[in-house]
Amino acid sequence: MARVIQDETVETGEEEGRKAKRKPQQERSNATRRKLVRATIDLLRERGYASVTTPDIADRAGVSRGALQYHFAGKEEIYFAAIQEITAWMDKEMNLAEFVGLPIAERVERVVNQHWEVFGSDDYVAALEIRLYERFNDWLHQSIRTQLGKVTEARDLEWVRLFADSPADTATVVRLRRMVLDTLRGFALRKIQEGPAVDFAPQLTLLKRFLVSVLQPLPRTVQDECT
Repeated sequence: MARVIQDETVETGEEEGRKAKRKPQQERSNATRRKLVRATIDLLRERGYASVTTPDIADRAGVSRGALQYHFAGKEEIYFAAIQEITAWMDKEMNLAEFVGLPIAERVERVVNQHWEVFGSDDYVAALEIRLYERFNDWLHQSIRTQLGKVTEARDLEWVRLFADSPADTATVVRLRRMVLDTLRGFALRKIQEGPAVDFAPQLTLLKRFLVSVLQPLPRTVQDECT
């Protein structure tokens, strides 16, 4: 019996040793992948997709071209990973559960501000570059369309839950969310055209006021209370 216990102890120790060895390797692999995605976003922002090559990405990330090929079969896969990274950033910022219970005007303020933090960022320029490029690549187009389609459905439901106390119906809430996204994308394009100095604060204020006017329950008037 002692022999069996000893053998099992040795086997368990060996297995734990292999797991411990794999963990740093996996961490290094994940770190390399993150470097490549970050380098892709930076280069797209600085140069545009037409001027970015996979050797450029490897050089900016400080890794070998073989390491790039290990993680990504080609530029399209890196672009798709970059879109996923930017989308995940928006998901991380949009912790809608924290907003429930706040006045509708405050919820609108926070949601629009956090969306604009992403859309108004330099990194979002990279996303726009990829979206322009993917029109001409079937695999990338379908991959992004599928990915963002799932995200869109999930976020629509989040908005419906977030504004469940609004008199606006579900369809209107969903349309409002998509209108906000379309509006902020337009602001992002204008920022590219006119430069980072342009002030969007007045437009953002008007957008928020409009949202509140639709989502906020109308106050009861004296006449309403009497009837």
